[in-house]
Amino acid sequence: MKTSGQPKSSIFINFLTILFRIGFFLLAFSLLIWVIYNIFIFLTDSPTTHMDFPVMFSLTEQGLFNNPGTNGLSKFYMQAMGMIRADDLPKGFLAIYSITTLLANICMLLSMRQVLLILESAKTRTFLIIENAIRLRWIGLLGIAIFLLEKTGTLISASFFTDKLEVSNLGFTSFNLFSFFGIETVFSSLFLLVISEAFRVGAQLKNEADLTI
Repeated sequence: MKTSGQPKSSIFINFLTILFRIGFFLLAFSLLIWVIYNIFIFLTDSPTTHMDFPVMFSLTEQGLFNNPGTNGLSKFYMQAMGMIRADDLPKGFLAIYSITTLLANICMLLSMRQVLLILESAKTRTFLIIENAIRLRWIGLLGIAIFLLEKTGTLISASFFTDKLEVSNLGFTSFNLFSFFGIETVFSSLFLLVISEAFRVGAQLKNEADLTI
């Protein structure tokens, strides 16, 4: 007995396509609003109270915690990353930080666009093609670019605020262990580059096999 309706795989692909389209347009819209807001700040010298800037910090003194293993107090040292808001910041710093943030978000949009193109090809059952291998390669390269741009922005912000912030028992630095946070993104992107090359070879072999039939 034949079953009616679309296959489950087609339904899932359609669902992913809709999901990524919504995410793409939401990100594009929010990025447009962010760009307009930044232009407004530069033209009017308005306060930057709605902009967050990453900073790195650590305790200047060691802390103590109740260690259940020893039933006593043990020392601990803390390094962390946080976000701050500040007014009357130099336009040069705002421009450099905003450009790196903008480029990272543009890379994210381009990556989502490549995913949408792959999903569209899957809907037409033309998934194993060289174009998709190239798209996977771009997704991997864009993932590395996003990581580098985000870390560059964090380094720029943390370096700028290092000697300008004063909080009791906290020391601010431009670099700590949280600078490597998200490094797994790079390895995932490198793995995707390997997959894209294997995908490209498979698509080429398929094309050659189709030509011999």
